Amino acid sequence: MSKKKTICFYAMTTILFALIFIVAVFLRVKTFEYIILLILLAGLIYLKQSQRIVRLWQISLISIGLFFIACLTTALTRPNLKVSLSGNLINNAFQMINRHYESQHGESFIIKKMETPSNYHFQDWQPPKNYRNQEVHLKHARAYLLSKKQPDASKKVVYQIHGGGYLSGFSNTYNQAALRYSQSDHHATVFSLDYRTAPKYRFPAALNDAIDGYRWLLQHGYQPQNIIIAGDSSGAGLSLALTLYLRDHKLALPRALVLASPWTDLTASGSSYHTKVTSDPLFGSSTIKTAPKYPVPITYAGSHNLKDPYLSPAFGNFKGLPPMLIQTGSHELLLSDSTTVVKKARAAHVQVKFVEFSGMYHIFYISTPQIPEAQRAWQNITSFMAKHS
Repeated sequence: MSKKKTICFYAMTTILFALIFIVAVFLRVKTFEYIILLILLAGLIYLKQSQRIVRLWQISLISIGLFFIACLTTALTRPNLKVSLSGNLINNAFQMINRHYESQHGESFIIKKMETPSNYHFQDWQPPKNYRNQEVHLKHARAYLLSKKQPDASKKVVYQIHGGGYLSGFSNTYNQAALRYSQSDHHATVFSLDYRTAPKYRFPAALNDAIDGYRWLLQHGYQPQNIIIAGDSSGAGLSLALTLYLRDHKLALPRALVLASPWTDLTASGSSYHTKVTSDPLFGSSTIKTAPKYPVPITYAGSHNLKDPYLSPAFGNFKGLPPMLIQTGSHELLLSDSTTVVKKARAAHVQVKFVEFSGMYHIFYISTPQIPEAQRAWQNITSFMAKHS
């Protein structure tokens, strides 16, 4: 074999097997997968040394074939076969990054990011050509009204309340989510609230902004029966708090609620705060001993009673609330926040569709909408909205 072919052989082999090894590390595959990789690599080198393969096309074909076998065995030896390959990769990548950051800085990378002030500017995002996006000024906050240039005469609207632990402001992630909500409800208008955040603004600032946003919709011709409130994480908790407030003050309730990984218990007293510490890739810790009392900072609460239902809806009474769709991941530290709400809402005869995705992480369908599990979650939203239209 010529020197050029030999160099080509080793370069291709190194690149392909380095890639598959990196994937295997992120997937946290079983031990025997690494043994298989070594056997495949040794077999390929043996064929080369024994002069069984001499032509460049043979080298390429056999290398690609063995790479395919390595990929297949890696995929089949991932820890959770119920979770997609991409879902496993992202979950484990998040966990490795966060654990490394935690070991270096003593806190979660996600928490650090949440505490970083938002630099979002309305003008920075351009909607698709058939949509328009308008900035709305409320009493103390802003909102963004995304609508088709030729809107539906029914005036359906999705009221989106973003997450971020009451610390993070609005971001382009929620512009993309707004588009998906619109597409899920027959191109409905989406009203995205950009509420005040802690530490500068504490409870009940965000709730008051959410109330102002709902009143703005009513004042501009949107009927309660055409409003769906959709929130994720703290935004889902705020969505529930808003709905409890509307009910308590005898105001018309929205048509339904769509909630992603709701943060509803700021006391962190649910069972999953103990059982999911090491499995949660975003808010968990390497060990239970290193886990903080409050995995998500409760800065927003200030000195207020953490069991106030307007702050921690899990402690509320759900009688009379509209239908809900709640979707969460099985690896979440906040899992019990969802299951508590589901249990109490069903006991109050509220219609609740609850979906727990195996191996998934916090707000997975908002942050990573491309993975198969997220696509199924968005399909669930479409079906739920159609059912309650």
